[in-house]
Amino acid sequence: MGKKTLYHRLDGTSVFEDTRTIDEAHEENLTRIRELITAKILEAGYDEIWQRNAALGLVDNAEAGKAYIATLRATTNDEADAVQFVPPPVPEGL
Repeated sequence: MGKKTLYHRLDGTSVFEDTRTIDEAHEENLTRIRELITAKILEAGYDEIWQRNAALGLVDNAEAGKAYIATLRATTNDEADAVQFVPPPVPEGL
C-alpha cells in the first residue's frame, strides 16, 4: 500500500513523495469527502434519525432536506473522480 510522505531537507526545501496508486488515492479521497459531507449534513440538522423519519414520510416538508443531502452526495463522486496522475516535471537539461 502506498503512502504520502513530506521530507524537509536541511537546506530548507521540502520534497513530497506519493507512492499511492491511482485507485488508492481515489479511495482515500472518496473516504475523506464522505466524512466532510457527513459532517455538513449533521451540521445542517439532518442527523440519522431525521433522515430515517424523512424516508418513512414522517417529516413535514422533508423535500428541502432531501434535496440538500442529495446535492452534497452527488458531489462526492465528482470530487473523488478528480484524482489523476500528474507526472513530475522533467528537469532542464535532460
